[in-house]
Amino acid sequence: MENEILTMLLDQAVRLLDAEASQTRLKALLEEPGSFDAALWGKAVELGWPAIAIAEESGGLGLGIGSLAPLLQELGQRTVSLPLASGYVTAAALLEGGVAADVAAQLASGQAIATLALGEAGECGLSPAVVFSGGTLKGAKAPASFAAVATHALVSARDGDTPGLYLVDLTAAGVTRDVVPTIDNARAAAALRFDDTPATLVVAGWNALLRHAGVAATLVAFEQIGGAERCLRISVDYAKERKVFGQAIGAFQAIKHKLADMYQELEIGRGCAIDALESLEEGRGDFLMLACTARLGAGMAYDFAARECIQTHGGIGVTWEAEPHHHYRRARSLALEIGGAPFWRDLLVDGQQILETV
Repeated sequence: MENEILTMLLDQAVRLLDAEASQTRLKALLEEPGSFDAALWGKAVELGWPAIAIAEESGGLGLGIGSLAPLLQELGQRTVSLPLASGYVTAAALLEGGVAADVAAQLASGQAIATLALGEAGECGLSPAVVFSGGTLKGAKAPASFAAVATHALVSARDGDTPGLYLVDLTAAGVTRDVVPTIDNARAAAALRFDDTPATLVVAGWNALLRHAGVAATLVAFEQIGGAERCLRISVDYAKERKVFGQAIGAFQAIKHKLADMYQELEIGRGCAIDALESLEEGRGDFLMLACTARLGAGMAYDFAARECIQTHGGIGVTWEAEPHHHYRRARSLALEIGGAPFWRDLLVDGQQILETV
């Protein structure tokens, strides 16, 4: 029954995205900082997308995180930005912490939108600088996706030397949102500042913080894989139809090598993402390590595919009218969310030492 429900939801998703996620619509979102496709989000809510993976006790459908991955892959192919991953991670953390069940239910119903405020300004890591004391937060976070439109934030902060994740109602006193222009304005990014802002502890400790960050990284990896798939597909199509010296450019060895390398990076990244997802679903102890490889492998695949897609298209690839620059923007944007590659690389290589000293 679950497979039938998931198949139906994915079929509906593909039809909706094919009908609504036009290149013209996406370009309009890129024009204005902090843009968010509220109309598409409303239709996604009607179809139950926010509830797919969230546990039943939190008001969701309880189909598990594996049900969300293919949907994010479809979004990634079309460079569509919806706060599904951030909503799931926040709801899962709230369930684990046993707090704010009403907020989790609102996330499942789409009445609330969550942003993951995990990054630090000027840093690629996740060591929190925001301070929690006396029930309030003080400090600033790096720009986070969907922070411009979110109702709640899952914020990494420190209580003394103990890091943790805290829930913040973004309508509360002491919250300042600064919408910032980015390379990908369709992500509704904003920097958040807290000045004695009320907050609720959700989970405490580095292990908990990094585990939830790893879940977010795994979900983003599937979005990146979807984007890399699309880059490869449109590059192959263009290489077949674009002719130079009387033959398709795909006949030239240099183009063949580009496409083959894109495919290789894509499949490595896909394998890393699938391994991390399976580990998470099975509750294995190697999840954080595999989340690191998913973060790195999928990120490298999308970044490489986006750059080579532009190169395959030549001059037209960098024009506003063409699609390739959408993916380059999105690849760069996703690479900076949830900590940069150097942090995840260090965590993969020497994770235990980081847990002890970070």
